[in-house]
Amino acid sequence: MKKGVLNRIKKPLSLLLVLCSLVSVMMFSGCSGIVQKATVTVNNVPIGEDVFVYFLDSAIVKLGLTAEYAEVEKLTIELVNRYFKTNSLAKAEGISLNTAQKAGVSEKVNSTWVMYGDYYTNIGLTRETLTKVFIAEAYRESLMMKYYGKGGIQEISETRLYANFHMNYTVFQTITGYLTETDAAGNKKPISKSEAETLILKFQNIHAMVNSGEQTMEQAVQYLVSTGVQSSVQTVVLHKDDTSYPEGFFEKIQSLPSRKASIISTNEFIFLVIRGETNMQSQYFNQLKNDIIKDVGDDSIDGVIDGAYIVNNTINKETAQSYFDAIRYEKSR
Repeated sequence: MKKGVLNRIKKPLSLLLVLCSLVSVMMFSGCSGIVQKATVTVNNVPIGEDVFVYFLDSAIVKLGLTAEYAEVEKLTIELVNRYFKTNSLAKAEGISLNTAQKAGVSEKVNSTWVMYGDYYTNIGLTRETLTKVFIAEAYRESLMMKYYGKGGIQEISETRLYANFHMNYTVFQTITGYLTETDAAGNKKPISKSEAETLILKFQNIHAMVNSGEQTMEQAVQYLVSTGVQSSVQTVVLHKDDTSYPEGFFEKIQSLPSRKASIISTNEFIFLVIRGETNMQSQYFNQLKNDIIKDVGDDSIDGVIDGAYIVNNTINKETAQSYFDAIRYEKSR
């Protein structure tokens, strides 16, 4: 590579033009088709320039803009190797994506492109780049199910799966009341003190009636609706990291006795909740079993993939350094 190319990277040019001048690859529209060696190979197999740039960018994001090139290169090679090994192992295991998985990949590509498409275009990536990377991610999930799922090589026991479910999920019924309202300008504000006191009193009443057996949760919400309070009964399976409920809500639910109505209130909401009781025969546990397998297997599947093949790499450091400089320039604009 000529030094003039490296010097041009430092000038305020479009990164796409810079990358086109660095290498000629199909991923960049408008680039000519000159034959050139790939920047990185794995076991003599060329890795697409777009895939390499994607993982180089990912490494910079993880390590930060101040990270040295050598550190970024090391992580990038690790990511590229795992991508190669994932695809290779999936092929060896006869794994193919089903219709739902393909739809999931397409949806993820589209949503990611909506958020980052302009930036990815500037660094020479396309939707096809994301499709390749996300297909490999889907293969990784399929490998988890093949190794850790029912009948798998390293099947995770039901006991361990349920322990994860019990620790990370809680099931409850809830009726929600709102202590805020939206004004004409679209701003959220507290309801009046008298309205709040009335609503709280209604929830205290239905709390007592549900616990006495006088009303079911469904009857309690009908009572609220008859008094002008719009609400409904919902059965919720909540993961501890879910942010759709107020902070600390998961822990509060977990601390409640099961099958007994309780009131939880915050500055914005009042909830009447009944924590459910689950076991290994629970429909909620069985519905989430595949997700739990992925949760449990997530920390170890990469070790399985990494250990599946011994690989050797070649890297054109000059070109890789140029990509590195160009991406950092684009991120600092």
